[in-house]
Amino acid sequence: PFRTHGLWSGGGEQDMEDTLDALERRILGEDAVAACILQNMGRELREADAELEKRMDLLQFVQAQHLDIKRAHSSHPAMTLARKMLCRVNRVNAPQEKLECIFRCARIIFRMLNETAASERSDAVSADDFLPILILTVLRSGAKQLHSTIEYICNFRRASRLGGERQYYLVQLQAAVSFVQHMD
Repeated sequence: PFRTHGLWSGGGEQDMEDTLDALERRILGEDAVAACILQNMGRELREADAELEKRMDLLQFVQAQHLDIKRAHSSHPAMTLARKMLCRVNRVNAPQEKLECIFRCARIIFRMLNETAASERSDAVSADDFLPILILTVLRSGAKQLHSTIEYICNFRRASRLGGERQYYLVQLQAAVSFVQHMD
């Protein structure tokens, strides 16, 4: 409806996308709005979050070698930065900001993988290298409400803006969370 409003008649498609992004960030970025949405996403998600957090606590004994992660990766300073970036999803409210935290966490991990591969003159980095490190990052991060966060992003980030590399990393986070949930 507001695309046809006179104020927007001269704007291009990019102007409209930028405006919708700003509205999403403004409305869903409010503490009270985001808290209300997250609290009312359903009992099943709250239970899944609580179960995942309990599971993450129980799995703190898991070491990098259990996930076939190289020592050069597990002891790399970027791991701390990736964990902090993943935890940041609990401090921001707008779906695009939460997704950006996940994206940055993943990029930090990939940058570290590429850096160590180059220094060791080894093969190209793949998802097989990335996912175990993301799993360890999830386990060590202490991030709360990951199920709700993922669902919140999927439900409230505009579909036209939920794609490409950011969506790939969101799917990887879903896989890591699922692995932690079902790890024996």
